[in-house]
Amino acid sequence: MVDPNLTEANQKIQDAIEYFKGELSAIRAGRANPSLVENIPVDAYGSKMKLMEVGTISSPQPTLLTIQVWDASLVNAVSKAIMESSLGLTPATEGQLIRLPIPPLTQERREEFIKLVHKKLEDARIEIRQIRQDCRKEWDRAQDEGEISQDELVRREKLLQELVDKKMEEVEQLGNKKEEELLQV
Repeated sequence: MVDPNLTEANQKIQDAIEYFKGELSAIRAGRANPSLVENIPVDAYGSKMKLMEVGTISSPQPTLLTIQVWDASLVNAVSKAIMESSLGLTPATEGQLIRLPIPPLTQERREEFIKLVHKKLEDARIEIRQIRQDCRKEWDRAQDEGEISQDELVRREKLLQELVDKKMEEVEQLGNKKEEELLQV
């Protein structure tokens, strides 16, 4: 059970972790995963839409993604968006179906992705520390205005630090797991 004073901080940290998970899932680890391409922006109907909003993405084989584009007029836009993404994938078009073979990663590409994982991991750590700092500022202000006592402030800060430590450990484990995934040949 989370302390009522930490509910908002816990939710913000959890949101940051969910975002981090999404960022990690978009890093290619050598096998097909629909989350790899679902957020690629596509020029459709005069605006930018996510790939998952213009077609069905599936993974019929471990090394192949297929995208069934719902509107035939968007097939070229989807292919172009995939080519322009930083994934290094080459789409093959068959009518409204786009096939994306997922080639095995080269050692150089693995190292690039591991650096990217480390960058995203550090971004997640910074976000969590920022949430902690924001809470502390709010509580310091409340103490200065006499809304909470010094003892209550110390108690809250201790609970907040325990929460942050636990969540940082969770983020580290997610990063390490992704790194191990990338190192598997």
